[in-house]
Amino acid sequence: MQYTYEFEMWRGEFGWIAEPFGLNGITQGENVDDLCESAADLLREIVRDHIMTGQELPAATFDNDPVHGGVRLIVSVDAAMADVPRMSAAEAAHELGVSRPRISAMIRSGLLDGWKEGRNTWVTVASVEARKGDEHKAGRPRKTVTA
Repeated sequence: MQYTYEFEMWRGEFGWIAEPFGLNGITQGENVDDLCESAADLLREIVRDHIMTGQELPAATFDNDPVHGGVRLIVSVDAAMADVPRMSAAEAAHELGVSRPRISAMIRSGLLDGWKEGRNTWVTVASVEARKGDEHKAGRPRKTVTA
């Protein structure tokens, strides 16, 4: 599905900055071409996040007044959950060395990005890779004994 939103684009201290009107997020780029690509990536991820969590996206607004002294930029992306690199909860459990129920708990607590489709639970490959790179070990933290 196609999603189109208006952003404000302005020159910052270290490059170009863009912020969507009506959505949370901000991005930057070294030049205008880089910024436009970053803005499209940001919008695509915002849309996917809303789809994963079942949240409705705010309605797009246009002809907004720039608040940072910039100009309006129209960004349009094609985004769908089918495009998200994913793995099953069982595969994620194997990758992380935890149980399948722990994966569900990690999704609920926001440690992993995932969603349900029917009876299947899916986890984004990016969130599993990020968790593997995290220094936190699997399982519950050990209690420390104080004297």
